[in-house]
Amino acid sequence: MLEIRDLHVGYGRTTVLHGVSLNCSDEGVTAVMGHNGAGKSTLLRAAMGLLKPR
Repeated sequence: MLEIRDLHVGYGRTTVLHGVSLNCSDEGVTAVMGHNGAGKSTLLRAAMGLLKPR
């Protein structure tokens, strides 16, 4: 299970994720979808610990 609550992440002085929450269960498959620049990769990098939340 993955649970993220009220995540804020940014690059430099710019915050790119503002208060994002996500719940993924152990059952099934979860897809993260969105337009280019929506923050999908940033969300996954933060979930893996590659980016520090603010």
